[in-house]
Amino acid sequence: MLRRKMMRDIKNNLSQFITIFLMVMIGVMAYSGIESYMDGMKSSANTYYKDNNLQDLNVVGNNFKDQDLEAIKNIKHVKNAERKLSVKGTTNRDKTLLLNFIESNEIAKFYVFEGEEFSVDKKGVWIDNKYAEKRNIKVGDTILVKYDNLEINEPVVGIVNVPDHVYDTRDDSEIFPNRREFGIAYLSINEIGEKFIKKQAMKERHISSEIIFDFYVPDFNYKDYIVFNTIMVDVDKKSNVDKVKNEIDEKLEAAILTTKIEDSASYVAYQSEIEEGNAYVGVFSFLFLFIAVISVITTMTRVVRKQRVQIGTLKALGFSNKKVLYHYVGYALWVSVIGAILGLILGYNFLAKTFINLEMILFEVPNAHPVMNNTSYLIALGTVGVIILITLITCRKILKENPAETLRNEIPNVNKKTLDITTKGFISKLGFSTKWNIRDMLRNKMRTFMGIVGVTGCCFLIVISLGMMDSINKYIDLQFNELLNFKYKLVITEGTSIDTINELIDRYGSKHSKSYGIEIKNGDNLEANNLFVQDAEDFVRFINDKDEFIKIDSLDGVYVTYKLAEVKGYKLGDEISWHICGDDKFYTSKIVGFNRDPQNQNMSMSRKYLETLGIDYKPDAIYTNEDLRLTKEIAHVDKIQKKDDLKTGLMSMMSMMRTMIGFIIFFAVVLGIVIIYNLGILSYSEKEYQFATLKVLGFKDSKIKNIFVKQNNIITIISIIIGLPLGYYITDYIFKVAIGDHYDFKAYITNGSYILAAIGTFLTSYLVSRKIAKRIKDIDMVSSLKGNE
Repeated sequence: MLRRKMMRDIKNNLSQFITIFLMVMIGVMAYSGIESYMDGMKSSANTYYKDNNLQDLNVVGNNFKDQDLEAIKNIKHVKNAERKLSVKGTTNRDKTLLLNFIESNEIAKFYVFEGEEFSVDKKGVWIDNKYAEKRNIKVGDTILVKYDNLEINEPVVGIVNVPDHVYDTRDDSEIFPNRREFGIAYLSINEIGEKFIKKQAMKERHISSEIIFDFYVPDFNYKDYIVFNTIMVDVDKKSNVDKVKNEIDEKLEAAILTTKIEDSASYVAYQSEIEEGNAYVGVFSFLFLFIAVISVITTMTRVVRKQRVQIGTLKALGFSNKKVLYHYVGYALWVSVIGAILGLILGYNFLAKTFINLEMILFEVPNAHPVMNNTSYLIALGTVGVIILITLITCRKILKENPAETLRNEIPNVNKKTLDITTKGFISKLGFSTKWNIRDMLRNKMRTFMGIVGVTGCCFLIVISLGMMDSINKYIDLQFNELLNFKYKLVITEGTSIDTINELIDRYGSKHSKSYGIEIKNGDNLEANNLFVQDAEDFVRFINDKDEFIKIDSLDGVYVTYKLAEVKGYKLGDEISWHICGDDKFYTSKIVGFNRDPQNQNMSMSRKYLETLGIDYKPDAIYTNEDLRLTKEIAHVDKIQKKDDLKTGLMSMMSMMRTMIGFIIFFAVVLGIVIIYNLGILSYSEKEYQFATLKVLGFKDSKIKNIFVKQNNIITIISIIIGLPLGYYITDYIFKVAIGDHYDFKAYITNGSYILAAIGTFLTSYLVSRKIAKRIKDIDMVSSLKGNE
């Protein structure tokens, strides 16, 4: 009997139970999908790093000999070390390749997609998967690799990924990976033949004749002259990395710079994406779940209270409290369980997989996949549990009453003085419909409050989503239209003489800069950073925290970005001890000002201040507004970088984030429509008796419809007023907490986004209210009025 009653009740209130199901499903899907995506990012990378033995340290120098390698291997806690020569080369298509000539592959091991494992005795090229994919390169294809005077024309023997190259750009001036133009290639060190090495050795000794060279170097062994500029170090435990690093810096004279893998650009970019995602998606997933659960709890509470007469009838017929209790808990149990299960399935298989596939457009982590941990299951179980608990509490409260009381509809407990507000002041002069709605809202405070909470949540979710888009667009505009005030940047080839650089300056303009890799002393530790020395006047501009232009022209010290100062606790007047990588001399500089940089947290100084420290200024970049569209190559210029190309590339990269935010906006809108529809249905069903009474008193259907719609409009307007500023503050929180230490974004929301969120929320509420109001003409007068007798 009770089972048939449940099915009949669900059928008669199908729209309400469908909305409960949808809210649970969307809430659990949003949470579990986003959590699985972020956990998958982290888990996939950790597995990849571990299985392919990512190095702990990179040691950079000009030339590491056999004894240097052995010295590192003999350091306590070092498991293994490998040398490699990393240089920039090109292909027969004039694309840039980072060429790595290696002796072995036990550290940073290849993940082979196609082809063969590495062997030092094997001829051929191993190429990274993304570059091969973009250039349509297959195993067996012949590729020409060029470096200096060395040309290697050999087949591709493997398509691979390497764990220390998860995210790669051509150089520091590029913000995003361009896989069509830049790739990673690996070759055996044996590919560097004797002829090439001999020419290099002759060049170093300024000997042009091979006969003369053989006379002076009779025992020439070309393998002794191969240059290795990097040593990868594998340490036994993470806790020993700093000890090993310090010992290498102390003992190895050939080492210019020793860095932890956690400071490498590839590792930092990926980890920053995880950290940022954990923060902002955590906010979104929590808000989605919170709003959905609150709305479901409200719905189930009101559904059970609406059944108080039936509960009284069941008690009068002899059903035990326990039997009735289980019956009504079943309403919540089956709908929420099915919604939660479907939410978990869709969260993992649709939302998480979509997001992680979008991320892998930028990153190279093979077999990246979502991972659903126990938290998602516990959240789903907790959601169902909370809904059941609230239903249980509500039902028990009704069951405590005697059958005679429960056979009558619940009379709201209203303070008469509260309702007197409609008889005083300006409110008394308002129309009947407005006063009726004010009294009804005061009479049903909890219903009104939960309606405001639900609609407010939908409103600020839309504001946050649109606000994130606006903030990203503002960042792009600030970076490329305000701070970078040039058309082209010429990246000067490393090792170019100062005389040649001066010739380039005479030809292309006197606006230039120099970037140094530095280490800043922080207690006993050295932290990698960079120093920007500018002599570019207004071609490279700087701003303060109020977005006002400032000059970096002090002769007394350095400027530090606000974000770096915040993270490290620097204050105006503090002194920073630092040294240029490759130079052991430390400098102490006073902080004389701060500047805001949206994407690079570093130190800056004027050329004049640099020269007061006794450091020679030799620019590595020239900025120009000359038209270089038809210029493909300039002698002694490594790259001609067009600012508009950088902007286009960054916007392309941001399209991934726009897609993700688009998903969030879509689900926010769907959740909003479901919640607003649900609240409207509940509001209507609770007012059916009053509407029937008004019809008896002679009110036309159109008048009653306007009364109903007006109350929903009032609640929606209040919700919008609360939701718009709340959306801004949550967006600001996301950008302050979620964005990694390398970025400095401010929340920026345009008036258009506020208007769109407000109109969208109001229009949705209004249209739903009008649709539900059509039911008023079909009210069964007899059942509605007799139900309260």
